[in-house]
Amino acid sequence: MQGCYLLHFDRPISDRHTAQHYLGYSDNIENRITQHERGHGSRLCQVAKERDIGFIVAREWIGDRSLERQLKRQKNTPRLCWICNFKW
Repeated sequence: MQGCYLLHFDRPISDRHTAQHYLGYSDNIENRITQHERGHGSRLCQVAKERDIGFIVAREWIGDRSLERQLKRQKNTPRLCWICNFKW
């Protein structure tokens, strides 16, 4: 499936770099997620793997790169994350 995806890391990458999400686009989301899991995806996911930080796919959208740009311009991925916003 072509579209955008949001990864939610188990914990922040570091004390100084508190990123806990990665928003990406792919023509084949399933293959791209596999690359991230193996440490061959984005640099942020490589660092997460090196530090033994897992992730789950928190959300997917059908769309193209313009959707990715639109989502990234919001500069608020935690708000897009269903895990972070789930009310117990």
